[in-house]
Amino acid sequence: MAKSFGGNHVLRSVDIDLYPGEVVGLLGENGAGKSTLMQILSGGLQADAGSIEMHGKPICFLSVAEGIAAGVSFVHQELSVIGALSVAENLHLGRMPKTKLGFVDGSAMRTAAGRILARVGASNIDPLREAGTLRAGEQQLVEIARAAARDPSLLILDEPTSSLTPHEVEGFTAYVREARNRGAAIVFITHRLEEALALCDRIVVLRNGSIVSEGPARETSREQIVTDMTGKPAIYEHRPRHIPATEIALKLENVSDGRHLHEVDLEVRKGEIFGLFGLVGAGRTELLDLIHGVRKLKSGEIKLFGEKHVVRDPSVSVRSGVVIVPEGRKTAGILPLHSVRDNASISSLRRFSRSPFKNSSREKQRMEEFRASLGIRMASDDQRISTLSGGNQQKVIFARALMANPRLLLLDEPTHGVDVGAKVDLYSIIAREAEHGLTVVMASSEVPEILALCDRVAVLSKGRLAGVLSRNEMTEDHILTMAFREH
Repeated sequence: MAKSFGGNHVLRSVDIDLYPGEVVGLLGENGAGKSTLMQILSGGLQADAGSIEMHGKPICFLSVAEGIAAGVSFVHQELSVIGALSVAENLHLGRMPKTKLGFVDGSAMRTAAGRILARVGASNIDPLREAGTLRAGEQQLVEIARAAARDPSLLILDEPTSSLTPHEVEGFTAYVREARNRGAAIVFITHRLEEALALCDRIVVLRNGSIVSEGPARETSREQIVTDMTGKPAIYEHRPRHIPATEIALKLENVSDGRHLHEVDLEVRKGEIFGLFGLVGAGRTELLDLIHGVRKLKSGEIKLFGEKHVVRDPSVSVRSGVVIVPEGRKTAGILPLHSVRDNASISSLRRFSRSPFKNSSREKQRMEEFRASLGIRMASDDQRISTLSGGNQQKVIFARALMANPRLLLLDEPTHGVDVGAKVDLYSIIAREAEHGLTVVMASSEVPEILALCDRVAVLSKGRLAGVLSRNEMTEDHILTMAFREH
């Protein structure tokens, strides 16, 4: 199979076999060719060269509809539910049950929707609820349920768990195993290597449009997959750093917000990469929001470099040197219709202003400096940020934060939804800034990420501090045991 776009070879003679009753993990960096290959298999694109056989017969889908009719269902990473319709209506688009008089049979549709949702572990979702009111993870489950309802012989899942809670992931994996046992061939595209190793029977790695490795999941490892994907050594090794400073950059004393956080005490040293870990609902994001001024402090005190930090709103925090890279770049990070340069400089407009005009040449110069230092791949800083890959969008958000000259950098799931190659770059950026004296507080749900980057970690459990672990005390078992303390 081969495919090019404007002379750019996206797929180069790719051969792949998919068998009934098997889950294949298709892994690779952004741009490796995963989505293009799956688009060809599902009818969204036609290959420039090569052929496809299904059940031993040659096929050529000219549209997605033809692929669906032949038993191929593709659950895309980008959500496509119709918000104004109910969940049941979304699940039955194009095939709504009818009464004898030809009207839509609402009762039958609701009953069937309930059964479909239960299959993917989403029985808590009301079929009558307007789909647009669901959170992202619930919408993702509706997408998966819609594909499941077709009982496909080939099911393609592109980053299906990126928005799911751990409980929802359990229901999803139960469905995947059920579909595999029923005889479906399943392709699972993910950046979460632990999930791929746990769920998949076989791992296929693409790099630069070619398959570089393929074999049973039980015979490989996370480290080997990373090496295959990037051509670089494994990224989850901690590189020891010397932190000479004894100055306390951030101090929390009996901090509470009256709802999610209760009497949290922490001290973070200057130049330290300090981790925050906890299960869903533990209070990681809420604590960062409290420090940044998004959430109101009900009791306790926050000190920044020895001085009381009164946070009325985030703009005050930015001016005092506290900057955040928020979780979920598409919902809380980027301005999708604006340029790369506008997205990077929006928090630093005062620095580029010569009232009443903006110093555009200085702004452009700073953007070029960060493009080089962060390795942002783009044609021009005038292009829309939405045209960049996820990893490069995240680097632009880092540029925005660093352009504000922070003393304290808050990171909330800083590598969420980016590929392993982008993680390599982001880890290097975080470590480098800490080496230069920047204090970093990083919330992450990935224990390997915490172990790879952090000098110490605070573990939260249901809004309370379960403890702080030093570098020597940090192990995966120890961190997870503390995270379950209040459960």
